[in-house]
Amino acid sequence: MIRLANHNLSFDESVVPDFVESVSSHHFGKKITFKDQYASGGYKLLEFQNGFYAYVSNYILKQDFELELSVDKKDYLALHINQIQAGAEFNILLNNKSVSYDDKVITSIFLTTADDSFVMKGSSGACVNRLKILVPKTWIADNLPFFTDGLLAAYRQLEEERLYCDFMDQTYRTMVDKVMHIEDNAFYLSVTQNIIAVITERFFSRLHIKLQKNQKGNQMSGRVA
Repeated sequence: MIRLANHNLSFDESVVPDFVESVSSHHFGKKITFKDQYASGGYKLLEFQNGFYAYVSNYILKQDFELELSVDKKDYLALHINQIQAGAEFNILLNNKSVSYDDKVITSIFLTTADDSFVMKGSSGACVNRLKILVPKTWIADNLPFFTDGLLAAYRQLEEERLYCDFMDQTYRTMVDKVMHIEDNAFYLSVTQNIIAVITERFFSRLHIKLQKNQKGNQMSGRVA
C-alpha cells in the first residue's frame, strides 16, 4: 500500500518517502521518480514567476494506494485536472464524500480550497495523468475580479458535484497535453506558465457562467414556489 499526504507547495527532500527513487533538480524545477516496485513514472514540480505552482504527474501505480492531495495554504486554490485510467477499484473522496470510478476512465476538472479534504484511493493498475495547478488568490483578485468570495462559497456548497461542473473538451486536452509533453528545455517554464494561465482563466470564466446560471435558476424556482 502506498500512502502519501503532501500538503506543501514544495517537495521536502529531507523527508523522502520510501517509494521515491530519486529527486533531481533541473532548470524547470524538481523531478520526482518513483521506485519501480511501487509505481512506474513520477511527477515534476514547477514554480513560476507569477506565483503559480504546478504538479505534472504521469505514472502507473503498481500497488494499492491512498493519496491525500489537499494543500494547506489559505492563500492558494488548487485546480485539479485528472485524466486517469482507474484500476479495479478507485474512489475520489472530497470532504469525506466518496465517488466511485471503478474500472473507468476519469476525466475531471475541479477546484479545491485549503479547507477541503481531497483523497484518491484505489487498487493497483491505475494509470494517472494529472495536472494540479496552485493558483494564488492575489492573482485571481488582480486578473479575474468577477470571481468573488461569494461565488467561491457557492461553488463549495456544490460539495461532490464539483467533480462534474466542468469537462475535458478538446481545448482543455490540447493545452494539458502541451504542458505534459513540451520538451524540458530553457524555454519550458515560460511557455508552460502562459499555458497554465490560459487554462486557469478558462476554467474560472466557465465556472463563473455556470454559477450565475445556477443562481438565476434558484431565484426563479423561489419565485415560482
